[in-house]
Amino acid sequence: MIPPWAKPAALAQNLSLFGLLLTAGCSSLPGIGQVSTPATQPAAVDDAPSQPAHPPAATLADDPWQQHYSQALDQGMAAATATQTAQSAREWRQVQGQWEGAISNLVAIPTGSELYATAQQKRQEYEANRAYAAQAAAAKTLPTATVVSVGDGDTLRVQGQDGPLTIRLACVDAPESGQSFGPEATLRLRQLLSTGQPVEVRAIERDRYDRTVAEIYSGGQSVGLQLVREGYAVVYEQYISGCAATADDYRQAESAARNARRNFWSQANPTLPWDFRRGGGPSTPTASPPAAMPAPVTSPPSAAPARLPACVSSDCDCGDFTTWEQAQAVLNAFPGDPHRLDGDSDGIACESLR
Repeated sequence: MIPPWAKPAALAQNLSLFGLLLTAGCSSLPGIGQVSTPATQPAAVDDAPSQPAHPPAATLADDPWQQHYSQALDQGMAAATATQTAQSAREWRQVQGQWEGAISNLVAIPTGSELYATAQQKRQEYEANRAYAAQAAAAKTLPTATVVSVGDGDTLRVQGQDGPLTIRLACVDAPESGQSFGPEATLRLRQLLSTGQPVEVRAIERDRYDRTVAEIYSGGQSVGLQLVREGYAVVYEQYISGCAATADDYRQAESAARNARRNFWSQANPTLPWDFRRGGGPSTPTASPPAAMPAPVTSPPSAAPARLPACVSSDCDCGDFTTWEQAQAVLNAFPGDPHRLDGDSDGIACESLR
């Protein structure tokens, strides 16, 4: 699935820390007639030109280049039709290629042909349309980043053009690390997004933890949607408006996973992640008495800064540590948890690493 992107005007605003284009939704580009500047306004294919678009039949029959001209007109009509329906960057690049094919046939007509003047006029129209398609394709091309680490089932760290950034997957919610299928969701996201892998990022907003909320695409596929489809995440209805154009895809994927009892949905009475964070019980009831809440792990407040990882100078997440002890040392060294390593505020950092 190649998703519809944002309007060019919105895409030109609100750059994130690494050039991400923050958009509130997934609307399409303005129609051909809505582009205001001559440089981007595509020529109307059926406008009445100053000279006949179709030379007299006798001229076509007598001119050896009439086949090139007729083929160009056919290609132009096909490109005009595709222009009205194109949505994704890939579709706009295909439209651009169609205009280029028509132009190449017009360029082939030599000056000695009776069709030359008419072909040049038509060529100008087609070149304006080609430029519009190229602009639309560029506007819908998402910025790329490289995966640095995965923190949990819906959080990752990427390296963008301007530095590292923490991403919270938009429109989905994965089970927490201390919840049934939380560790499995983290493992699955690490399988889908390995370190060093290039991804596309459709940024939506910043959350209260200063993370970039975004849809992540790998190979043209939404990673969040795949997690929902496989039962490793659920649709976050409270924030589904950020994926308005594909909300139905998310809901259908969740319904299919629930009906097939995949992973998280294999439980008889699963606790949804947002309920779990509010103090809900475990997803799978057990007959044994609940384990006592572990006491917060403490260490001397004067932990040696030299032993702390380099990420403390910017922003750490659980994927930056190789052991739980490293994560706990950072939590202990920075009161108030500015790196957000203790999501459930129990004094224990990055429980997924234990």
